[in-house]
Amino acid sequence: MLLSFRRSPLPAPQWRYACVQRTDPGLVRANNEDAVHAGACGDWSVAVLADGMGGYRAGEVASALAVQCIVQCLQHSAMQLPPQTLPARMAAVHRALEHCVHKSNAAVLAHADRHAECTGMGTTVVAAVFTQDRLVVAHLGDSRAYLWRRGTLRQLTRDHSWLQEQMDAGLLTAEAAARSGQGHLITRALGVAARAQPTLHEEPLEAGDRVLLCSDGLSDMLEAHEIAALLALPQPLSLQADQLIAQANAMGGNDNISVILVAVEPAPDICEG
Repeated sequence: MLLSFRRSPLPAPQWRYACVQRTDPGLVRANNEDAVHAGACGDWSVAVLADGMGGYRAGEVASALAVQCIVQCLQHSAMQLPPQTLPARMAAVHRALEHCVHKSNAAVLAHADRHAECTGMGTTVVAAVFTQDRLVVAHLGDSRAYLWRRGTLRQLTRDHSWLQEQMDAGLLTAEAAARSGQGHLITRALGVAARAQPTLHEEPLEAGDRVLLCSDGLSDMLEAHEIAALLALPQPLSLQADQLIAQANAMGGNDNISVILVAVEPAPDICEG
């Protein structure tokens, strides 16, 4: 007698990913060079945040183009037939994120080549995919991803910056780095090299977690313990996002401030505006 075996499908996800997005020019800059997007892509939930840099308005072109390109590419990837085991599915997410970052890097470079006013533009980026109870983050530059869990905030990304390299090499302490005034010298970004070099990170998630993506307009203004205290308040996600922006402005609002907050809760994917 011949026996046939069929691979068991993945269990239904335990969580939904409710999300809010906010971006604000801050109190000093004349225009906003940040761009954000959060929403559902098939059985993935996707969040992308970019902080542009360049000449007059070129930074906002770079960030908007990067976010649009990554989101569209991830939407296409999410429509592919998913692998039927968790390791294979997560490997596919890693490949998709890396591919989409490379594709957006090429798009930013090509746009700058065609438009002289955009020469030299670039953008940081942090992009997250939530699927099957796990998170995968890709980033370039100093836009960050954090995980808040049971009162503790942990930074998931490591800045691609000159200061971070000096600290990693033991040449600067965190205190000396904070006083250096060199915090915005980033070493990786989209649109500045022929090939992007994103760093990817995967994280298992639990009910009650909060995932925060932010530009340095937030992380430069607020210490980690201040962010953690705001996320610990028993308030709707939208109010938490508003308060993060308001507090960064209260501390000076020296740059554009953007946040995407994602709450891990039991039920189907929903994103608020």
